[in-house]
Amino acid sequence: MDTQIVRAVRALRINFFFMGVLAGGWSTRIPELKTALHMSDATLGRTLIGSSLAALLSSRITGKLIRGLGTKKVFYLGSAIFPLGYLLVAFAPNAFFVFLGIFSFVVGYIFLDNPLTLIAQALEAKEDRKYLSGFHAFWSFGTLSAAFFGSFLIGHVKYSYHLTGIAVIVFTVLIFTARTLEDKKESDQQKTESTLEWFGPFGRVIFVAAIGMMFSNSAEWGATDWSALFLRDVIGITGSSYVGAYLAFETGMIISRFRGDKSIHKYGAATVIKFSGIVGAIAWLVTMLIGVSIDHFNRPLAYVVILIGYAIAGAGVGPLYPGFITILGNTPGIDMATALARAFMIAMIGVAIIPASIGFVSDATSLTIGMLIPIALLFMAGILPRVGRMKV
Repeated sequence: MDTQIVRAVRALRINFFFMGVLAGGWSTRIPELKTALHMSDATLGRTLIGSSLAALLSSRITGKLIRGLGTKKVFYLGSAIFPLGYLLVAFAPNAFFVFLGIFSFVVGYIFLDNPLTLIAQALEAKEDRKYLSGFHAFWSFGTLSAAFFGSFLIGHVKYSYHLTGIAVIVFTVLIFTARTLEDKKESDQQKTESTLEWFGPFGRVIFVAAIGMMFSNSAEWGATDWSALFLRDVIGITGSSYVGAYLAFETGMIISRFRGDKSIHKYGAATVIKFSGIVGAIAWLVTMLIGVSIDHFNRPLAYVVILIGYAIAGAGVGPLYPGFITILGNTPGIDMATALARAFMIAMIGVAIIPASIGFVSDATSLTIGMLIPIALLFMAGILPRVGRMKV
């Protein structure tokens, strides 16, 4: 492999990994944050709405920024905004500042993720091979690493110090590694052709792929944001052990994403999405129902059963997001900067609406009922290629 390609792949892997660290580093400290600020499940859900507003705002401008400034400058911008949101959450005196922090790091996340995805797809086209699922595996490995090492800090280091440390370290790494990224900037001719109509020839493809990405995001963040609370409040698991479901879910995602590139190349993105979504959702539902049914007389067994379900669910979620992006990118003639910005807008809305909805449903009924929402969406992501007649 060409030295320049090797360097580009290494830089993308590092950046996806540390984006994962930022995305997952705070999830294991949510129970402490919730307790410290005396938030109910519904209040916590309302703070997560900040990501929905951030998605709406950033999606309106990300495509234009990339076309005007190039991928590297937008990535630098995201590298500054994302950690700032972390600091707002770390030192938030009340739920409103948590809302502002979530808003900030979702804006930053989109400014990071969109350029990296475009660079990765350009690399795939140049090399005629799949990389995206593998890069997302490094993202999942970053979230897993952050959760695993962060679990040892629970009860020993204040969450504010923990989150500040993550923000400083990741900011430094992202700024340093960004220098080796390819600066993809569209020509004037491409800019004039970048207008995409929602009801035009590409509108349906963008919308269906975006809904699939939203279902994938919703299942993933619904699982990770509430996994520790589910084990603590429903099953009664205490201490750092309540991080187990999060770790199991991310481990499943890593395994399936490392296998995802070969599977998508061999069977096609639509087939992989259908199998992963349906099997993952069914396994997640069955193991959750078994776990909550036996926890009152055999809690250790219930804990193990639920962890197995989360691992299978993570494996099911893993290939979905890169799979839908692959379908979008394989559409001939589509402008990916604009298409991704619009798809991310819808996809990121799910990051807020679904975790927030789980909080509202949990307050009204129970967290077990609330967790049926991401399970159902994982199943719907699996059947979406058939409904949308996707064959790529």
